[in-house]
Amino acid sequence: MRYAPSPTVVSMVVYGGSGLAFAGANLLLARVLSTEQFALVTLLVALNTLGYHMAPLGLDGMVLRGRAHVGWPLLKRALAVAAGVGLATTVIASLLYGLSGTLAAMLLCGTAAGGLMLVASAGFQSEQRFGAALALIMSPNLVLLLGAIATMTTGARKADLSFNVLTVGLALAAAIGWVLVLRERRIPHVPAAIPWSEALVLAGVSGAVMLFVQLERLVIPHVLSVADLALFGVLGAIAGSLFRLLQMGVGFSLLPRLRAATTIAERRLLMTRELRFAIVISVVGAAGILVLTPLLERWFLDGKYHLSMGLLVAALFSGIAKIAHAFARAAATALATPRELAFVNWAGWMSAALAVGAAVVAAPWGLTGVVYGIGLGWLAWAVVAFGVVMHHLHLPVDVPAHLGKETS
Repeated sequence: MRYAPSPTVVSMVVYGGSGLAFAGANLLLARVLSTEQFALVTLLVALNTLGYHMAPLGLDGMVLRGRAHVGWPLLKRALAVAAGVGLATTVIASLLYGLSGTLAAMLLCGTAAGGLMLVASAGFQSEQRFGAALALIMSPNLVLLLGAIATMTTGARKADLSFNVLTVGLALAAAIGWVLVLRERRIPHVPAAIPWSEALVLAGVSGAVMLFVQLERLVIPHVLSVADLALFGVLGAIAGSLFRLLQMGVGFSLLPRLRAATTIAERRLLMTRELRFAIVISVVGAAGILVLTPLLERWFLDGKYHLSMGLLVAALFSGIAKIAHAFARAAATALATPRELAFVNWAGWMSAALAVGAAVVAAPWGLTGVVYGIGLGWLAWAVVAFGVVMHHLHLPVDVPAHLGKETS
């Protein structure tokens, strides 16, 4: 059992199917849609993903930290806050990007449904039942692939069909997740009051993370062209998917195990073991991306899009920064005090502002400059978050590491 696979690797294998679905969906849509319509799909998916990760307002984080219990009372709360956040997201997105009434309505539904899905998934994740939780979390990418296939087979040439399919899929995932989680909790539980101050801090951290994940897609329409947004969609599918999957896999499996660890030595062992796997996968994956990208451009996209070597290197830099942040965020969410979490949250939004500023300054260098600018923001947040939580991983200086079990 010494060489049993890391839970991060196991979760990444499951995430891998979802990642391939996401990449395949984007490449199919890039192939069959015009540049303008593919750029619109890229923007809509970004807005929807950001919206539904904000929608629980930290209720999913409360479940992961053991501060809220999944049941009917929580469902009612989650439905109310998800609908409110969905409405706010839709109004802001419509003002910033001029969405049509139909697309705005679908964005509202998708945001609320996705938020409910995340809370149900958190119930399974908190119990380290990663299979059920992953099935819910990865479902949007699989549904997006179905939308891309529907777009291709029906001859549709607009973004609406794929986005509508995605919205319906989110609603189904939320319904299935809550049916399962409520069916297993037969014993009535008296709901405790939600510590909303802590929940909102967690919501801020989660929102900052997802804002960062989608930041290029949100910034590019304002500083570059529609063609650049479409090109970034292709870049994200080919070069960004691996690092995003690794980032999600690290946070997904490491967080509850860090939370469950009872000693500093156990925490250090977990972090070291996961970091080793992350480095190996990153190196192998980066080499694969550099080799396969020209082949995909030539054979699948028929030369419609071209990713330069400089742009690929920028994507790899951004990917490494995201992985560093994943370790820092997992440690902060699992171990930080509420006050430390508040500081990490503040640092995340400041880092996002830094990333936007860097992207604007670097915009004259095109898409490559924007990607480097956002990557700089990721790296800055990782450094600050590690600085905040590092004392939770340090053994006292006068105690040998092998005696760490007695120091926690």
